[in-house]
Amino acid sequence: YLSDIMVDISDTDISDENLEQYLKWEWLSDLEHNLSKHPHMLVGEIGLCKMARFVREFPKDRGGKATALQLQKMVFRKQLELAAKWSRPVTVHCVNAHGIFMEVMRNILVEAKESCKGEEIQEAKLLWRKAFPPAIAMHSFTGTAHHVGEILAF
Repeated sequence: YLSDIMVDISDTDISDENLEQYLKWEWLSDLEHNLSKHPHMLVGEIGLCKMARFVREFPKDRGGKATALQLQKMVFRKQLELAAKWSRPVTVHCVNAHGIFMEVMRNILVEAKESCKGEEIQEAKLLWRKAFPPAIAMHSFTGTAHHVGEILAF
């Protein structure tokens, strides 16, 4: 839960420019350590959820739901990146957050494409794929058939 990895924000001004400093990042190195020790371990359940208590109850004077979703998106992206680095599948919880999910995926792809400029197209495509986990299983997905098509076309 995000509330477990946040520092105390009760007397702090939060802005989009400094959001990362409000998360405790030790969990990321712990996860990577576990991935290194367990070659068949997948990464999950990870995800995005507009209905999560953390999102619903995030203090309005600290940015409310919008800030909570930004924090959730940050953590989700780090988890996807780590899964990709270790070539591990992920299981993704995605409730009322298809747009955010696709935004994260597109951002990763844009950055992967930028890092491959000058590569032959076939080599670049292989490198783009490595920017993502080898498999993504959607769990508690609340999107429509159109959203599923968008994900599959991605």
